[in-house]
Amino acid sequence: MRRSDVAFGVVITALGAGALTMALFMPFFSENTPGPGFFPRLVSLGLVILGLLQIRQGMRPAIPEVRPVGPVSHLEKVAHGKAAPREPGKPFLSRRPLIVLAAYIAAVPLFSVLGFVLTTTLLLAFLLFYVEKRRNLGAYFGTLVIPIATWLLFVQLLGMELPAGMFHLGVLGI
Repeated sequence: MRRSDVAFGVVITALGAGALTMALFMPFFSENTPGPGFFPRLVSLGLVILGLLQIRQGMRPAIPEVRPVGPVSHLEKVAHGKAAPREPGKPFLSRRPLIVLAAYIAAVPLFSVLGFVLTTTLLLAFLLFYVEKRRNLGAYFGTLVIPIATWLLFVQLLGMELPAGMFHLGVLGI
């Protein structure tokens, strides 16, 4: 039994159950289309199911250790099938996830100022070019096309509102 897996499963199940409880108060369908409770119910139900599966996985007994019969590499001898211990002096969290989190937090207020397309373009450019260090044609293409395609999908096809920015100048959102 792995207590950390069980604890994580309990937290995810409780989070999903709480979200499902709140989603039940929203209409599931309205005017023969999915209503505001449609997506939250699906996601929260998925969280409950995955949390229960995580609990079940954590409750299973540990797998017995299997020893090799032939020659073993040096790396296998040292690690013995387990994760390597953390190096002393190395931070618990690397900088990369913190930079990504900071980029998303910084992008939130920019949506109302610059609009969806321009803010998403800047966010993708930062993530792809600075964080991921990708400078190929696909990264340039994705940085320009994904925000515009997303805007077209949600605004034009689905009729939803996305932030247009301070000047409301259409697809560019500036």
